[in-house]
Amino acid sequence: GSTGVELFSATDPRLMLLGRRANGLRGVDALAMAPGTGWLAIGSRSGLYLYPPVRGPGILVGRAGVSSIAAADTRIFVAVDDRVEIVPVTADSARSWPGTSLGAPVRDLALDEARAVVWASTDRELVALHLTGDSLVRIGSAPLPGIGLRMTIEQGTAAVAMGEKGVAIFDITDAAHPTQRAVWLGARFAYDVSIDGSRLFVAAGPEGVYLVDLAPDGPRTFGLARSLGFASALASHDHHTFILDRRANALRRIISTY
Repeated sequence: GSTGVELFSATDPRLMLLGRRANGLRGVDALAMAPGTGWLAIGSRSGLYLYPPVRGPGILVGRAGVSSIAAADTRIFVAVDDRVEIVPVTADSARSWPGTSLGAPVRDLALDEARAVVWASTDRELVALHLTGDSLVRIGSAPLPGIGLRMTIEQGTAAVAMGEKGVAIFDITDAAHPTQRAVWLGARFAYDVSIDGSRLFVAAGPEGVYLVDLAPDGPRTFGLARSLGFASALASHDHHTFILDRRANALRRIISTY
């Protein structure tokens, strides 16, 4: 919201608050942190801002509204309307950035840095974009049975949250030919998804968080945590899953492999 972005220590058992950036920036809609350099990219209705590691003022580097961001060490991948653009973390002014149009609004991005592939979910498909120099080249796609609101990738699997249409699960081992494996329909509304190993976590708003086994013969629901509040966003990392609880305005963390 308008109070900026809060940073927490993910290794501290208490999730210690480290500080706040971008105070007063209205409508924070997307953010990502460059894993190696610590640059923070924030997308808002007024544009894309880059913040240096630890401290220092942000720089406006794009004037269009941003719906999603994925970050590598030295480059930021940004969803702007129907385009995916590439912005260096060293950018120091707002201008037009190279990218490619997907012909439909881009809702979310995920970066497969090992294969130099940026995955994008749109209103109608899952798209694989290969990073070649400073260009993104479309190499594969698969139709979505709903609007791809949020997505996550883990090794050879992609999961796309599609609201009331559930979660679409894809085999993305071959980026040029992503293949839909299943659609999970256990939640009234799937807000977000994350994967840790063979486990899929689904943020289902007021229902809480669903735990789903990504079995070879199809996804199987084997848990629902109703005590986690209004789960609106998820991220899994290092055998932990972080949950944004909109009801309590809190960040929660659980062990993914319990």
